[in-house]
Amino acid sequence: MVITDRYDHVIDDKNRLAIPSAIRNAMDPRTDGSVFYLVPEGRYLQLVPEKLFERLAAGASAGLALSSDVARVRRLVFATASRLEPDKQGRVIIPERFMADSKNRDPFTEAMLTREVTLVGANDRIELWNRQDFVNHMRELLSDRASLQATMQKIFGAVPTDGPASN
Repeated sequence: MVITDRYDHVIDDKNRLAIPSAIRNAMDPRTDGSVFYLVPEGRYLQLVPEKLFERLAAGASAGLALSSDVARVRRLVFATASRLEPDKQGRVIIPERFMADSKNRDPFTEAMLTREVTLVGANDRIELWNRQDFVNHMRELLSDRASLQATMQKIFGAVPTDGPASN
């Protein structure tokens, strides 16, 4: 599943966030799972589909004798991640510790959500941003188009700059 687009939503006073139906309907329970894992990532939070999270977590298993770097990263990721199961309406409950207005904020997470958020399709996962932070971030990205284009070429391959190819 490739997740695209962006969706402005509001987290209600019970910390419920609706996962867009376009995303829910595209998920295959056999290959994607039916729940999400919420994983902090700097200025935003990630909603990672269940089966992808499990595949990535399995890759982090390196036996009993872990290097200190691997142990540190595992500790950080798994201690701050949360499993979110959608209700019948496709809403997940964002843990209180990730909300900016919480009295019990997570001291290890930079991103604290306000009520107005933007869900951003990011290929195999969803990024969850405070709406204004996302707007500011997009403006930052677009202000440096040359660097952005160079990175796009590295990721996606050569992008023609002369217009459509001629026959």
